[in-house]
Amino acid sequence: MTTLVDLAKPRATAPRKGPASTYVERAELTLALPDQRPLASLGLQPDPLQQLATALSGVRTEDGERADVVLDLLPVPERQLARRRRRLLAAARRRGPSAYGERLTGSFGAAGFMGSLSAAWSGGKTSVGSRGERLPRMTDVRDGIGKFEPSAGPVFAVQLLLRTQARHPQAARARMNQLLAVFAATSGENYLKPRRPRSRRAVSSFDRRFTTGEFRPRRRQWMTVPELCGFLKPPTRSCTASSVVRSGGVVPPAPANLPVYTGQRDLVPLGAVTYPNGRERIGAARVQDLLFALVLGKSGHGKTEEALVQAIALAHNGYGVWFLDPHGEAWARAKPYLAHPHITSRLWEINLAEADEDQLVVSWNPLSMERRRTSDVQKVVRAVTEGIAAAQDWGDHAPRARTILARAAQALALLNLKAVREGHPEAQATLFQIRTWLVDEEWREALLPHLPTSARDYWEKTFPRVANEAVPTVTYAIDRLDTSPALQAFFGNPTSGYDVREAMDTSQVVFVCPSGSEADGLVACLLVHDLHRAGLSRQDTPREQRATFWAWIDELTALDASSKGFVAAICEQLRKYEVRLTGMTQMVLRLSAITRQALLQNRSLLATCAADHDEADFIVKRWNGQVSPETVTALPKYHYIMSLTLDGEPTSPFRVRGLPVEEVFARYDNPAGVKDLDAAIDTNLRRRPLGDILEALEQLNDVVLAHHTRRRPAQGSASDPTSVVD
Repeated sequence: MTTLVDLAKPRATAPRKGPASTYVERAELTLALPDQRPLASLGLQPDPLQQLATALSGVRTEDGERADVVLDLLPVPERQLARRRRRLLAAARRRGPSAYGERLTGSFGAAGFMGSLSAAWSGGKTSVGSRGERLPRMTDVRDGIGKFEPSAGPVFAVQLLLRTQARHPQAARARMNQLLAVFAATSGENYLKPRRPRSRRAVSSFDRRFTTGEFRPRRRQWMTVPELCGFLKPPTRSCTASSVVRSGGVVPPAPANLPVYTGQRDLVPLGAVTYPNGRERIGAARVQDLLFALVLGKSGHGKTEEALVQAIALAHNGYGVWFLDPHGEAWARAKPYLAHPHITSRLWEINLAEADEDQLVVSWNPLSMERRRTSDVQKVVRAVTEGIAAAQDWGDHAPRARTILARAAQALALLNLKAVREGHPEAQATLFQIRTWLVDEEWREALLPHLPTSARDYWEKTFPRVANEAVPTVTYAIDRLDTSPALQAFFGNPTSGYDVREAMDTSQVVFVCPSGSEADGLVACLLVHDLHRAGLSRQDTPREQRATFWAWIDELTALDASSKGFVAAICEQLRKYEVRLTGMTQMVLRLSAITRQALLQNRSLLATCAADHDEADFIVKRWNGQVSPETVTALPKYHYIMSLTLDGEPTSPFRVRGLPVEEVFARYDNPAGVKDLDAAIDTNLRRRPLGDILEALEQLNDVVLAHHTRRRPAQGSASDPTSVVD
């Protein structure tokens, strides 16, 4: 009879749900030989932690693997150590001369043997002994007590536990073998032997000691510092394993007296700082100490964010703020945190990005003579001339162009002063009339009689001989402004809504966002020079009445290329007029020498995030070698090293972790108030529709001419000063 055999594969049963099984390997490392015999003393080359870090870096924690090394130490009291030495010496004596050396001629009592031993340790002097007594050799003493000789230093009782776990027994055993191989490197006269718990009681004892830290080693395990220090020190630079968390280099600790920022008016927040007590808090600089600052480092590492935190903090505390934001990103982030009633009434936005005809914009006329006197004409001429000349990089190579520009600005400023005094500021000329003055001879000739004789002589006698060659150089700058409707509206209105001197005196909060056009250099140059001029003009205000005004310039390298000398002049001259400046740039080596030297010479704060090695090497020289360039290049994102003036004294550099606006000012976030904020800015700056300003600019030449010559403007003029028509 044939037996039927079912050859079909059995149907697989569904796996049981639940936690995956884990397999654990345990081992306690103990000295294989008597503990007076030493392990190998491990040096720093190679780093003993290299193999341990390599073994641990291969542990796949995402797969449930784990490897732990627990090293428990207890210092051995000197009394126990002395007792141990006596017992070892006694054992050596019992073993006889082969172990201890020549037998002493004196007795082996306390006075003979111990006196001789004391003499061996004290250089040959004995308290008791006969003249013919022979002293033991120190090599024999070391043979007797081994590593516990008096010069060995501190001794510790050691409990060394190894534990690995994995989802497969072979994986757990492999991890354990890797750890055992690490400690096999300590083998010398003695070596470490693994003891694996076998019984349930032994396993329970191991796990209890592993979990709770209970100190109960298998047997006496006394070790000296040379045997242990290789595993107790931090990893050195020779330890290259990927699992080692690096400290980022040696940086001095933060000053113990560094103020903690909690919103105080007299403090400027810096970022998160670890204080000497180990707590991380928001460190701060004192307002009275912080004058000029330079913040350096790579793009996207938090320089603008740090400046934004400081600007928002000072704005809420009532200070005046001026923030040059080339990209407009900082302003977009700041608006929700400034949308509060106590700030909206003093908030200005100068946004020169492209705008629609119906959009409300602000204007600034650098040639305006409103609220100015005859003595201010020279200051206005200098501001316009030097601003345009620096932006065009004329230097000393275009003396005729500078002269023509200065004379044109002077003529228009004098005409503007006359119009303002006659009650018609809307008839003032703007920068665009400089081009008209130079190229429209009929227009210029009609206005010349209204200038003083000293100003008129140049245009009648000197200008005709140099006009053909130098005029195009001057008008080129004005032509660049004509490329953007936003810039036309900003510079093309006779009356100004923006006045940085007013912003200084009334603690306004000003954010300036250039247009992103090719004329940005010229615009920024004019604005920065105007900031310098306004600061100097505070000479007419008593020192105690000058409100502190804070300025930030982002992307300083791009601005410095077109405003040579202006930033340096601010750092050198405006401290006494309560104007403070912070410059931010990616590459300090690309700054002009005069700007770089002025900022470094007068700085109250120097900070850097991660930077290229050449940049880092330049920066750390300012810290006299307290920080290495490698430390700067390895800084994590949003981390800084900075030094500052504190209580009138410079500090050592210390670490700072940058904080985002959302973390520092979460309670100020008010996105619902942005709409009301925009409406308040329209009122604060008297903004007008862009289309209306451009339409008026088309007729401004006729308006200026009509006012001074008493001619009626052309039909369709946007402004018709009929009150001055005869």
